[in-house]
Amino acid sequence: MKENEKSNKIIITSIFVVFSLLSIFVISPWVSNPKFHSKTIETLDNKKMQVAGWTTGTVGAATVLALVPGDATTPLANQILQISSYFFIVIGALFLEKILLTLTGYIAFTFLIPISCLLFIIYLFYNNDALKRIAIRLTVFGLAIFLVVPTSIKISNVIESTYKTTINQSIEEVESTSKSATKESEGLGGITSKIQEGISSIGTGVSKVIKKGEKMLSDLIDPLAVSIITTCIIPILVFLCFGWIIKIIFNLNLSSIKYNNIIKQINKNNNKKLYNILGNDNNG
Repeated sequence: MKENEKSNKIIITSIFVVFSLLSIFVISPWVSNPKFHSKTIETLDNKKMQVAGWTTGTVGAATVLALVPGDATTPLANQILQISSYFFIVIGALFLEKILLTLTGYIAFTFLIPISCLLFIIYLFYNNDALKRIAIRLTVFGLAIFLVVPTSIKISNVIESTYKTTINQSIEEVESTSKSATKESEGLGGITSKIQEGISSIGTGVSKVIKKGEKMLSDLIDPLAVSIITTCIIPILVFLCFGWIIKIIFNLNLSSIKYNNIIKQINKNNNKKLYNILGNDNNG
């Protein structure tokens, strides 16, 4: 029996060694290669270029409002310029997702999973339950961080496709309003050089530009909200969801282990009593 156990442990150890080597030298280079994530990276690059275009348009709209004579349009220009800063955050988040897409696979399959295999091997020979629990958690955590970015990107794509028409309409309206506001501001420049035409004309022109600026600010809210949700909030929620699921799994395992230990202890303490009861029943 002992020889069989020893041979079984050697076989299992060999399996873990082979799997850890495959993880380091085969799976890790494969999943950390940008070609493996080519479609996802292409999607992120398209999003980045799209948001960069929105940022440029937003800065241009703020510049147009800032060039209007007087300070009436300055608050609107500052608000629109602040929105452009949020778009820069979205671009940074997209760039970070692109890095994590390959980095998490490298970390998971080069370090976490091989370490968990080593802990499993040590557990086989020393029978330490703590090592087994750590190994399982490392494995699950490695797979979770590897899957969190692709999962969040797919969820983001679903949300963006749902609001794609609304976002495109908002951006088109922003561009149209920006062009119209540019013409209005250029007209104001001509008016200021001709004071004899009357100050009332300037006031009318400024009020038109303000209305157009307010419309641009309103139209930018939807693209900004969707961008922040899909690039910043969704990845965090997916990671928290994975963590919550892992916690539930481990708590269930822990509860089952405790329950089994309690049952074993009860059986151990009450074996004699149970046998006596059964014996008395049989005699009766």
